[in-house]
Amino acid sequence: MIDSNKIKITFGETVRELRRLKGITQEQLAEFVGLQPTTIASIETGRAFVSSEALSSLCNYFNVEPSFFFFNRVRILSEEDYDYIDDIKRALPSFSTSKLKEISNIIIALQR
Repeated sequence: MIDSNKIKITFGETVRELRRLKGITQEQLAEFVGLQPTTIASIETGRAFVSSEALSSLCNYFNVEPSFFFFNRVRILSEEDYDYIDDIKRALPSFSTSKLKEISNIIIALQR
């Protein structure tokens, strides 16, 4: 079932992640989109939604399609995240089967 609050939260989380990846403040994003910084804060927390004009500005600024904001995802990975993933991948072959099972169990537990 589709819930309008969930849509706003998913949208806001995506805006926040994209803004952080770009290394800009809510104030800087607000200036580009033509909104107040408090409105950006409300959007990022799912308390407010954007107009089609603001959505268009966000798409152009972040160079994404409108649908990108609505996909449910854990989070958007940064370059630093990919570096950690690569480090983990390089280390895994050196572990025994029992240690790999422990690592797998830890990862599963952390995802909950």
